Order: sequence, then C-alpha cells, then structure tokens
Amino acid sequence: MKGEDIMAKRYGDRYWEKEAPVEIRTRQLILRYYQQAGKLQVAHYFTDRDGREVVTRTVTLDQEDLQLHPQARDLLVGVMEEWAP
Repeated sequence: MKGEDIMAKRYGDRYWEKEAPVEIRTRQLILRYYQQAGKLQVAHYFTDRDGREVVTRTVTLDQEDLQLHPQARDLLVGVMEEWAP
C-alpha cells in the first residue's frame, strides 16, 4: 500500500476552520502551526502599495507525511539544526 493511501486525515479538509493556529510572522513569512491537525503552513507575503497584505504562496507540511518519509523529515530537521544559532 502506498504511503499516500494510508495517510489518515485527522481533521478533514478544513482543519484551518476548526483549529486556531499558533502564528509567527517574520519580515517575509507567516508560520502557522495547527498542532491537533499535524500541519505546519509556511506562507510568503508582502504588503502592497495600498498597505494590504498579499500572500503569494503557502506550503503545508504534514506530520504524517513526514513520518512516512524519514528522509524528508531528516532533511528538514537537519536544516533547522544547521540554522539554529
């Protein structure tokens, strides 16, 4: 059975409507962590000339997917350890 076939969805497709995330903003990124859903969203944003926030891209990292693919998890953990002060 493929990894994608055995991944259970904890919250369904609309976890972002059911759970308030922990949100951290940097100058260019928004990080949203949905602990119960096992999701980490990384979004790029900017403020346009009219002062409106524009989100250009969002990537969602899935806990179960990374658990099923240890090489991907290890790469992510390794990068975070390398970047830590």
